[in-house]
Amino acid sequence: MKTKEAIRLSPPAALQQRGSALFIAVILLLLASVITLLALNVGIFEQRTSGNDARAKIIAEVAEGGIAQGAEFFRLRPDQLAAASGRWVLCGATDTTFPCGSIPDVLVDADGDPATAGTVQRRSTMYYWCNAGAAPCNTGAADLNNDGLTNLFDARMLPLPDVLPGNDGRIMDVGGFDTVSYGVGAVLCRIAIPKSDTDITRCATVPAEQSTTNVYNFVSVASLPGEGTRTTVSQMLGQYQIFNAAPNKPPIVAAGSVDLVGTLQIVTNPDAGGPGVPVSVWTRKDMAAGGTPDTCYFDEFIRYGAQKSKPPVMEDDIMITCDSCSCSGHALSATHGNALDEDMDILDVDGSNGSNNLGVNADVKLNNDETLSEFPCDLFEYMFQVNAWDDVSPDDGFCETKVMATYTNSENNFSATIGADEKYLYTNADTILVDPDDADAAKLAKTAQKQLPALFPDKAYKNIVWCQAGCTIGSGKQLGTPEFPVLLVVDGPMKIQGRVFGVVFVRATESTLDAGTGGSATLDMNAGAAVYGSIVVQGQISKANGTAAVIYSSEVFRRLAGNLPPKNSNLPGAWTDRLSY
Repeated sequence: MKTKEAIRLSPPAALQQRGSALFIAVILLLLASVITLLALNVGIFEQRTSGNDARAKIIAEVAEGGIAQGAEFFRLRPDQLAAASGRWVLCGATDTTFPCGSIPDVLVDADGDPATAGTVQRRSTMYYWCNAGAAPCNTGAADLNNDGLTNLFDARMLPLPDVLPGNDGRIMDVGGFDTVSYGVGAVLCRIAIPKSDTDITRCATVPAEQSTTNVYNFVSVASLPGEGTRTTVSQMLGQYQIFNAAPNKPPIVAAGSVDLVGTLQIVTNPDAGGPGVPVSVWTRKDMAAGGTPDTCYFDEFIRYGAQKSKPPVMEDDIMITCDSCSCSGHALSATHGNALDEDMDILDVDGSNGSNNLGVNADVKLNNDETLSEFPCDLFEYMFQVNAWDDVSPDDGFCETKVMATYTNSENNFSATIGADEKYLYTNADTILVDPDDADAAKLAKTAQKQLPALFPDKAYKNIVWCQAGCTIGSGKQLGTPEFPVLLVVDGPMKIQGRVFGVVFVRATESTLDAGTGGSATLDMNAGAAVYGSIVVQGQISKANGTAAVIYSSEVFRRLAGNLPPKNSNLPGAWTDRLSY
């Protein structure tokens, strides 16, 4: 039994326990430190990952921007696509260097068919861009991609600083990076003219086999110098002309009759029907003459028909003009005693009036099979490669029913169902003289296109001009110039008494065309009228009286082909980043 003194001297139970709190606290602190260090390491790793991801996205966008600028280069400089530019060199069959290596190794036969592959490498039928214009094109003369070097890449990259002369539009810095390096190469396929409806698309290296349609593969290489970031992106685009500028068009084409009651002078296209085969008038009806029209070659027109008081002149150092010359005494086809002596340059359907207006050519065939007809079923498609009229009642090879389409103005989202020809014109016309009586026309035309009919004509107009109303070209007025001829589309009727440099298309506006007249569009030409280029009428030439002239000019077609910007179209599934240059 313990005494009180013994109980009083015993230590409390809590003082008798021995623990490790300090040890545990140290362990926890160590664990917290490890976790903190791990978290910091993960954070740094994520920061690096996000930084790399950001750089990868930025440089990919720069590469995509390069492709867009490459497409813009050829849109603004379509002349550089031509073989005459001297910039294109054939790829080698085994050449995998930049940019030819972007074309896969595919063997095809002579017609481009991989199903019956032979020994022709598709890559060897395509061209790469070379600034020097000659193989091997391995050394650049200037640092085009801003990487501080001049090498093979610079030699084969498009000169993007020349997209807008005097204004270098390249990307120089992006996303906080003050130095960006990128450049674009191009591989071009000149699409071959099909030999039949079953022909597959292939590239042609023989000029005579090449169409006006091109397909090219852009290869964009971009990097951020000093950041270890580099990427290669390629995209294949198709390019097509918005106007069939082939220079084999006759000076006058009409879906209806051509009735010449004055002294109209027509200078023929000497090769419209083939080398050395002239065509002056092409119509699915009869060419009639109540006056004294003549057709002749340009040399006879200038050499023998010039007036002493108004001699020919070299206009703008581009082309010879003479509004008052004539085919005097040296005509191919001419009128004598109100009967037109039609030579080989008149392609029409002769009338039944005995010996009057009967030509040496057989009548133009108008077959119920459009492909067998000798005159275009759809004149708009003949001009612009856009199907605007269908032959619903196929019995005469004439397309009489309007094709409808929906068009939306991207500026105001106004949408309307209109003809396919009108949709094409609202999409591509540079200038639209809007019909003031058509409320929808003002909404469908974009701001940059709209002009008042009172301003027509104007020599300053360029490219495609669509005149919906008030389309008379009066005496002393001029539309287009030798340097910048126009493609004038007029909602008929049309009257010309002044000068035109370009191609005139007089358009029918009804929903159903009359096969008997070829359409409601009419053209009148009065004294003093002179058209340098060609005239196409979706109807009839109802009058050409007084001294007027239509002078075919290959220079006009050449200028139009060079001035009208082609259109680009992305090819589905043709984007890839599998390459690495």
